[in-house]
Parts: sequence; structure tokens; C-alpha cells
Amino acid sequence: MPYRLQADDTDTTAMLRRIATEELSFAVELARKPEGAAHIHELRKATKKTRGLLRLVAPRFESFAKENAALRDAAAGIAQLRDAEVMRETLQGIAQGSAEAELMHERLSDVTATALQHEALETFAQNIATIRDRAAHWSVIGKGWKALAPGLSKSYARAQARMARAQHDPTDEALHAWRSRTKHHWYHTRLLEPIWPEKMQGHAQIVDTLGELLGQHHDLAVLAEAAPTHLPHDAARALRHHLRQIQKTQEAEAFRLGSRLFAEPPEALADRWGRWFKLWRAG
Repeated sequence: MPYRLQADDTDTTAMLRRIATEELSFAVELARKPEGAAHIHELRKATKKTRGLLRLVAPRFESFAKENAALRDAAAGIAQLRDAEVMRETLQGIAQGSAEAELMHERLSDVTATALQHEALETFAQNIATIRDRAAHWSVIGKGWKALAPGLSKSYARAQARMARAQHDPTDEALHAWRSRTKHHWYHTRLLEPIWPEKMQGHAQIVDTLGELLGQHHDLAVLAEAAPTHLPHDAARALRHHLRQIQKTQEAEAFRLGSRLFAEPPEALADRWGRWFKLWRAG
């Protein structure tokens, strides 16, 4: 199930339909397995990958707003199932060296399979199946690089803008918003990898590293917000201070990577990748 352009994609519309149908079919099948609750991360990732695909063609895809909203809403229905798992995993990772983190990890109970979870997963599967059926008829206006360049440039420019806002005011919300836009660029890099694999793979690795760093920052923010619910006042305050120190280190590294990754004007990046795309097609 390759999440990338293929030489046998006849045009951009064929690529859009193929990848979207594959990702959404995978999500429907996984959600309906008996152990579906254990794969919440994979289910949400499939919807995010599809939304990233849509953003690459958004300026040339008339149904973008409708389908993007439908995917977002479907994923929101299983978000709470993922949140508890993320908190436990994050706490486990920082428990060593923090008695408060270890205590909170012990107090968080495991999420068990319930009728409510099964209902949420089935609703998710039904909603995604409906979108998948529509995906077989999606169409992009235009062909070749002209159908891809506007979406690539727009998403890259938005990531730059989000980074600038985060640098000016590094709140948890600003860093999370930057992470979302960075993820979009990561998906686009993965989709376009075949145009020059040696170059694109290295670029994708840097974007992925930045996205993961910002994702960890967000996970710590979620933990800090939840701490007072699970810990005594003094312990919660100590844990939040510990988390903030980790976040400061993450922010410094994120801005170091981002300042290099998003240094190029969007039009220049799209023009350079466009030349690689045309050479790939010609070859």
C-alpha cells in the first residue's frame, strides 16, 4: 500500500483516488477487527495521511472543504480513545527521574474494551467507508505538476507562518499548530518521494524528526493540563515544572531544525521540486 506517486498513475486524479481508497479501506478493515481498540493510533494516522493527500491537491479539488471536514469529524469520534493511551506512554517515558510522573502513571487505569469503545469504532468505520466510496469519484482539475504545485506551496507557506508565530509567542497552542502544518509538509514529501528518492528521503527524515519533536511537546502539554486531576497539588505543580523544563529543550531544537527546513521561499521549493517531477516523468 505505497503512500506515494507511482509511475503507473495515469494522472493526478488517478493518484488521488488510488491512495485515498487504499488508506480508507485499510482504516475500515482495521476498525472492525476484534482488537480494533488496540489500533487507535493507526486508524487516526490513516485519516491524517488522507487529509495530507487532500491538502496537496486542495486548490485543484473542489470538494476539499467537505471531504477534509468529514475526515476530521470521523477521527474526532475516536480521539478520546487515543488520549489516555498517549498519556500513559508519555508518562512511562519520563517516569525515571520524576517521582510525580511515576505516581501519575500508576494512577492512570488502563483503557479496557467497552461497549462504548466498540460503538465508537463502528461509527468511525461507517463514516470512513462512506468517504471511501465517494473517493472513487473524486476528481482534480488539471494534470501533472500544475495540479500539485499550488497545494505544495500553500502548505509549505502555512508551515512557515506557523513557525514564525510560535517563535514570537511559544505557547503550547502555537507549537501544536506549527506541528500540524509541519505534518502536512511531511506527507507531501512522502507522496512526492519518487521524483528523486535520494533527495526526498533525506528531506522527509528531517521533517519527520521535527514533527515528532513537536508531537512530544504537545503530549507533555496534555500531561501538564491533566496532572491536577490525578495528583495532589504539590505533586502536580512539581510535575508541571519538570515537564516545562523538557519542553524548553524541545523548543530550542525544534526552532533550530525549522529555521533551516523552512528557510526557502515556497515558490522556489515548488519550482525546484517541479523540475525533478518533470525529469522523473520523462524518465
